[in-house]
Amino acid sequence: MLPSSNALIITFVRTLIYARCRVVIINSDLCDPRKCDKECVSACQKIHGEQAPLSFQEGDTKLTYHSRFCTECLSCMRACKNEAISNSVIPKKTKTSSTPAYHMDSSSRFYEVSSDYTQFSESEMIFARVYNDSSFDNYGNSVYSGAEDMIRRGIPGYTQWEHEITQANWTLYDSRNLVHVADVERFGNQREVTTDDPKKLSELVKRAGKLFGGSLIGIAPLDQRWVYSVNRENKPYDIPQSLNRAIVIAIEMDYDGIATSPTFAAQAASSIGYSKMAFVEIQLSSLIRRMGYTAIACGNDVALSVPLAIDAGLGQYGRHGLLITKEFGPRVRLAKILTDMPLIPDSPDRGFCEAVIRFCETCKKCAKECPSQSISYDKERKWHGKTKSNNPGVKKWYVNAETCYNFWIQNGGECSNCIRSCPYNKPNNILHRMVLWMVRHIPWMNRLIILMDDIVGYGQQIDSAKFWKKLKG
Repeated sequence: MLPSSNALIITFVRTLIYARCRVVIINSDLCDPRKCDKECVSACQKIHGEQAPLSFQEGDTKLTYHSRFCTECLSCMRACKNEAISNSVIPKKTKTSSTPAYHMDSSSRFYEVSSDYTQFSESEMIFARVYNDSSFDNYGNSVYSGAEDMIRRGIPGYTQWEHEITQANWTLYDSRNLVHVADVERFGNQREVTTDDPKKLSELVKRAGKLFGGSLIGIAPLDQRWVYSVNRENKPYDIPQSLNRAIVIAIEMDYDGIATSPTFAAQAASSIGYSKMAFVEIQLSSLIRRMGYTAIACGNDVALSVPLAIDAGLGQYGRHGLLITKEFGPRVRLAKILTDMPLIPDSPDRGFCEAVIRFCETCKKCAKECPSQSISYDKERKWHGKTKSNNPGVKKWYVNAETCYNFWIQNGGECSNCIRSCPYNKPNNILHRMVLWMVRHIPWMNRLIILMDDIVGYGQQIDSAKFWKKLKG
């Protein structure tokens, strides 16, 4: 019986698909089947039997290849001793080129830096001063030093179990340096460089970063001003000039978990974000070293995260001092990898960055919802903050880190009210993207958008039981 017209069409289309997708390239300059044992044909027949796509008939001068039967198992390529078979055009190996030049001038930046800006000391971060600055009011008091008192009071959302899961969530982040040291000792960066094509490497890094769990991945030229002058022990960081790229990774935090702030459930959602970013930075930096390049993985250490994230095109500073992204607002944690891998930097979105500043000038919801009133209500941004933990020289809204930290201790742990209440903090859906468009293109509606945000109830605290119920097995 003759096949139907539909069957013929399907067969024809299938043939076209196989012809386009199943491709083995045989280099005729390297292949002469009359002078070898035809190991490639034997390997192909071992896999495919009578329908082997690769064959050779006595008397022929070349191999016969039928692409429609090929499954791209590459057994022929592995078997060929002359390396005459590939599934793509393989370019000649060349010496590793230097990272492509890329200069970000002031017009490409979406924050202002004073001409006399100097590198900030990591030892002056609020979390470092707790252990090295005896003049600090909360010297010696960890973030969680007030947790026992909150648990004793029996307040809903402040249970022993929730506190313990928060502490457990820090395990990988706190251990990441041990993993990095072991990884460097195993692989270092002594391997032969596999490729030096900036475009291919940039694509690979982003795909790998997403595979490992990164929510957003951006690449920036490494501005040495954002590298800390010294670490938390006042020892200088030695970052070679050859490391001129920063891969910035944003990790989304759970929307409902952060919505319970400032309870222990929000702390659990925040702390697991740190260990997730540690996992991604460990995996990605290991991959970069295995490919023959140098990689220094950073969490909240080594360099300032927010300006690098802005340079990498991930977002913009908000009134609360945090990075605001298009996709998740400020509901992200940031990690970085400094490398000499030749990567193509991403460009910040000028329209989005300018819209964030305009919106934050009007909004002030994070300032109103801040329990310690540590966030500025001023419309205008300033060049310096009120404490030594603020790095002066960048025009922005500065947060009083000392009063913020003091509330954290009273609360028994971190507070995320500024993230919870930010109108940019929404599920990444079509409604959120519509509002982003309005904020960007119709700024005179900003006050109405803020009002509607309040009426609908976005940013209000939810019961932590709702969050835990979502995670019920």
